[in-house]
Amino acid sequence: MAGIGHFVSAQAQADYLRLYDDLIGEIPGQRETRDVETAFGRVRVYRFGPDDDATPIVLLHGRGATSAMWEPNLPVLAAARPVYAIDSLGEPGRSVQTVPISSSQDQADWLREVLDQLGLERVHLAGVSGGGWLAFNLALHAPERLASISLLEPAHVFAKFSKRFLLGGFALIPGLPDRFGERFLGWVSGGPSMDLPVARLLTQGLRDYRMKLPMPSYGSDAVLRALRVPVLALLGGRSVVHDPRVAVRRAQSLVPDCEAELWPDASHAISGEYPTQISERILRFVSQL
Repeated sequence: MAGIGHFVSAQAQADYLRLYDDLIGEIPGQRETRDVETAFGRVRVYRFGPDDDATPIVLLHGRGATSAMWEPNLPVLAAARPVYAIDSLGEPGRSVQTVPISSSQDQADWLREVLDQLGLERVHLAGVSGGGWLAFNLALHAPERLASISLLEPAHVFAKFSKRFLLGGFALIPGLPDRFGERFLGWVSGGPSMDLPVARLLTQGLRDYRMKLPMPSYGSDAVLRALRVPVLALLGGRSVVHDPRVAVRRAQSLVPDCEAELWPDASHAISGEYPTQISERILRFVSQL
């Protein structure tokens, strides 16, 4: 299993997927489920919304959060246009990694392969946290495939990880009591109850799944200036993952085509704290392109 993400045991995987399937099954609306084969493994994709020719929105979840995290956002998004939610490869969920992912190029390649297999020539890509980085990364490697990217509290893109966040991540070290990891995740997410099913899924996945992914590459000034895709960047004023004011300032001053906003009362969990407002803001952005 060297270099490949995996659950710590068959029992841990079974317990996790039982909770995962229950949460996915509770998401309302007509849905198509597909498992897409790529060179790096099998990727789970869910489709929501109407069958029309509108450019679809593709959703990329936060690190370890799975497609289940989008449940509050989907009613608004899927009422307007086709929506695809992807379980990121190399993370807990229904996607299964089979080959090491060792670079930013690899991260872009598996995601581009998914779009190819789905027959999606151009999409509006929206991602939160680590999913925001994945969207940003694809915009660097394959801008021709993207009509836009919406980045919600993107990780390590416009501002570097804070030292507090990096140090706090040691609470997730295997073997420590669960309460340490729960407190850390609650702090990152602005203090929501970790008894919520989605929060339990996140905690359980980070505890029982060993991710083997490369560190996200940082968006230097030169890289941000080179972006050639329209960008919507929404940052939470209470975020502890990075300095949100630095992030907004760099996005506004460096990215050629960018709408960057600071939501002062939001935390890193901005998409779940303001699901209707965030979804409507994304739709307003993509509708003008």
